[in-house]
Formats: sequence, structure tokens, C-alpha cells
Amino acid sequence: MFGHRPRLAHSHQGEHPHPLRRQVWVTIAVATLLAVVALLLLPPHAHGNFAYWSNQSPGSTIGRAKINGTGANNSFIAGINQPRGVAVDSKFIYWAEGGGGSASIGRANLDGTGVNHQFITTDVSNPVGLAVTPTGIYWTNEVGMSSATIGHANIDGSNPDGDFINTPVYPNGLAADSSFVYFFGPNGLSIGRATLAGGSIDPGFIPIPEAFAGLAVDPTFLYWGSDGGNTVGRVPVGGGAPEGSFVPTGTTGGGPYGVAVNSQYLFWSNGDAPAIGRSNINGSSPNPALITGVTSPFLMAAAPSNKVTVNSITKKKKKGTATINAKVPGPGQVTLNQTNTPPDVNATAAAVKQVGLTITGASSFKLPVKPKGKTAKKLKKQVSKKGRGKVKVKVFIHFVPAGVAGVPNTKAVTVTLIKQGKKK
Repeated sequence: MFGHRPRLAHSHQGEHPHPLRRQVWVTIAVATLLAVVALLLLPPHAHGNFAYWSNQSPGSTIGRAKINGTGANNSFIAGINQPRGVAVDSKFIYWAEGGGGSASIGRANLDGTGVNHQFITTDVSNPVGLAVTPTGIYWTNEVGMSSATIGHANIDGSNPDGDFINTPVYPNGLAADSSFVYFFGPNGLSIGRATLAGGSIDPGFIPIPEAFAGLAVDPTFLYWGSDGGNTVGRVPVGGGAPEGSFVPTGTTGGGPYGVAVNSQYLFWSNGDAPAIGRSNINGSSPNPALITGVTSPFLMAAAPSNKVTVNSITKKKKKGTATINAKVPGPGQVTLNQTNTPPDVNATAAAVKQVGLTITGASSFKLPVKPKGKTAKKLKKQVSKKGRGKVKVKVFIHFVPAGVAGVPNTKAVTVTLIKQGKKK
């Protein structure tokens, strides 16, 4: 049974209870433009900005809420046999499901449609932790009370290998970035890592205070549910001194059962007093009960916010241009053009100049709106006849948050370009 996971006593030798109970402007050069085009090939939609969690019995669901805590749906995907690990990318949500002969990795579209409980079944046995990269899916196959191996398949589910990393690991957490897959070492007393290809395996990469459950990574830190103090711990992703009590979580009976992170926030689940908590990424303003009404939350995943906010539009009448002052909540790629689809590098009829930016963190920035083609000709004609030109153009700001879970978003903005002719 995978209902409430009561806190069990364990010895000083690290024996755990059963783990399942528990701003520089840049005009895009050709190479950069092609990279942005590739990122933007995913169709814009609104299924970013969410945190996800698995609910074990009673529940057997995947829950979801916006990262601000609103719109919670504890049964976003229902009818799952013993859900455990959860992961998301820019297209799909994935989960570890079931045990024994019914074990599998499931998948659904980000809007909850297209549920496939049997996405991967070969070489999946008692899966717990789960992580995805742009090319692969990783999961832990539990083989004992606190021991597991790591499986892998291509992102389309092909070529599954249940013993991809065949070294004993603690099953209740898995994370991945662009270079490594991270896991708990035996008994949860270290964070280990291996290359995404399964090489250079180091189970004791970073010694940590005892882990309970949940492992997450961002470009700077690794985070885990820390056992002794009911906290989320963190440690630099390249190694260093761990902070076992980085965020007090208000959990009971041990550390959080799940941990997730995006560019703004740190999330955790409390299975003993069911709730989803959140703090700012720097650990400030912890809220142990951001999301209530959950049943038995376990492992978690989070997607970065893809919101685009326009603060103001400034017109430069002498030049007939404008500047959009906008902001995004985290790092990623920003492109401005006049199409509601990914930019076409061969387009010749564009009415404004296409520009792009690489954003390194949550920040405000400026996007110049410069007329070209038919817009420039129309302004020039009006100025020559009337001494003043005025044209409205509709432009689109495309934002692709950094990271595998970054969902593209597009915001339409209508800009009035005014060009004042020289006084005679």
C-alpha cells in the first residue's frame, strides 16, 4: 500500500524506512537565429507555469497547480496505479507507475490529454525517481528497501535499458541537467552523478546530511529533502559545502517527500500533513501550505513561468521607431518579429526588423521596433506628403524559458510608429 507514509525509526548506521513510505542587446547573427528558430518550432501554448505532484493511495493521481498556488487540481490525471516520480518537458508530463509486473513509465500531453499508462514497460520494475532531458528518460528501479538501479530510454520511449546505471542507489529521487544525471547514493548519504550517457559513475560525488526524498537541480544548485530537520537542503551543483537546513519546510515526520525547482521558486511536498509548500529560490518567504487540498503528495516536478509582461512602449518620433519595455520571470530566449509563428529567416516582406535577446535571469529588457519594407515606405510617403507619418503594426514577442521544461509563449503587442518630418 502506498498511502500515508508514517515516519519509521532507523538506526544511526543510516538505515532508512521503506522509501515509498515516505542585458546586452544583441541583433541575432545567423547561427544564433537558427538556434532560436529551433527552440521556437514548438507551437506556443499556455501549459507552462505549473507545479506537479504524484498522489499515492488514497488518490492515485497526478496533481497540478499554477506556480503561484492557484488553480489547483489534485486529480489532474487520474486512475494511475501507485504514481511515484513525476517529470515534465516542453511537450509532455511523465510519471513512474506501479510495481512488479504492472510497472511502467506513463506519459500525457501537458494539458492532461493523451494519457498513455504504458508508454514504457520493458525493463521497468518498481520505478520511483524520474527525470527527463531533451533526448532521454531516466528512472530508478527499486530492488530493495533502500537500493535501486537506474534505467534509461530515448525520449520517444525506444531502446529501454533497466540497468543503464547498474550501481546501488537510493530510489527516492532523480534529477538531470544538460551534462549529468544525479541520484542519491546508498542510504541517501550522498548525491551521486553520472554522465547522461551513463559513464563516469560517482555514487559519492557530494556527501550530504541524510536525505529523505526528492532531488532537484537548477544551473547553480542541487536540492533535496533533508531527513533530520524537516528541511530542504542544497549544495552547489559542481560540489561544495552542503546546507542541510537551507529552507525550513514545516513538514512533519521527516524531510519533504518531494522537491522541485524552477528559476523563481523552490517547491516541496508534505505527505504527513498533506500540502505543497514553496519558497523563493533564495530560500526566503517559505510558505509550508501554498497548496492545500492534496491527498498524499510524494515526488514533484515544476515548469518555469513563461509569462511575458509589457511595462511600457516608448515612441521615438524623430526616427519613426518605438521601444517596448518588457520583462520575463527567468532566463531564456526572447525574439520579436511580426509573425505569430516561429520567425522565418527567409522572410522578405517583414514590416519590422526582427531582433532577439538571450536573457540570463529574471529581468526587464528593451525591444526596438524598427520599420522596414512596406512599413518604412508608408511612413516615408506620409512624411513627404503631410510632414508626419503614423502607422500601426502588430508585433509578437516570443519567449522560450531555458530548460527542458520551458514551454514557449507568445504575446501580441500593437505598436503605433510615428515619424515627424523635419521642420522647413
